[in-house]
Amino acid sequence: MTPARSGPPTRPLRPFRPTPDTRLYCPTPTHDAALAGLRDAFAAGESVALLDGDAGLGKTVTVLKFLEGLEAGVPRLFLPSARFARPAELLQSILFDADLPYQNLSEHELRLAVTDLLLKRLPSGATTVLVLDEAQTLSPELLEELRLLGNLGTHSARALFVVLVAWPTLRERLTKPEFHAFGQRLGARFALEALSEEESEELLLAQLTLSGDRKHRSLDAEALSLAVAAGRGVPRLLNQLAAGALAVASSAGATVADAEAMMAAMAQLGLVAEDGGDELPMQTVPFDAPKRAAPAAESRAAKRRKAA
Repeated sequence: MTPARSGPPTRPLRPFRPTPDTRLYCPTPTHDAALAGLRDAFAAGESVALLDGDAGLGKTVTVLKFLEGLEAGVPRLFLPSARFARPAELLQSILFDADLPYQNLSEHELRLAVTDLLLKRLPSGATTVLVLDEAQTLSPELLEELRLLGNLGTHSARALFVVLVAWPTLRERLTKPEFHAFGQRLGARFALEALSEEESEELLLAQLTLSGDRKHRSLDAEALSLAVAAGRGVPRLLNQLAAGALAVASSAGATVADAEAMMAAMAQLGLVAEDGGDELPMQTVPFDAPKRAAPAAESRAAKRRKAA
């Protein structure tokens, strides 16, 4: 895996960030394949694309990287949550993100305003890109609204390219009869997969390199091996483990996180008993899950310094 940046930034970034950051994007095979697929679908004039995968696999950072790579003249809208109760709420969000009036309008007026926004951009050849995250929550009514907006355009250009970012449950729902019309419109589908052990290790090391922090803080071989085993190929969980281990090491005055620091991070996430006993059932823990206090554990490096 080759880091996406040509060199580390002058000022180190925080590695293993809890929120998506394209500056730390690492081109694993599954992410690069999805990214290339989105670019091809947009270039081919598709109206809707689906990017799905289980929680924590990196869907959001992949689609943000796609948006970042578009030409400067391409208008883009990003809605971080697709939890809309009615089509009017979706239309309002589009207008709000485009800095256009959205209040005190009927649903029909909202639809006309969004249509006008999209069609006005077509003479210059600008297809608007609309990304909806958490799209597994969309109802058949909302998907139908998107399908109709996706029909806007001419024989040579689409007015709108919609990217749905969702859990795999949406792909399953689209097989049902009530989603038939939208499923027919969906011509591009891409799925992210869990990383292999080798890819997981490369991801952690590449993020340290991209952050510019690898010379100052790192994970030793044992810590890296533990993180890869516990992370199960899920980038979010791998990041949580690495960030936690570095925090434990730093609190003990060490710059390198060792196996004990990683075990402490695993305990914080509920992946191993805090007393070092039997491992608990491993499961992906979301970033907003409550964490227990860090166990009182010193890294081996800190203990060696005290002994000296």
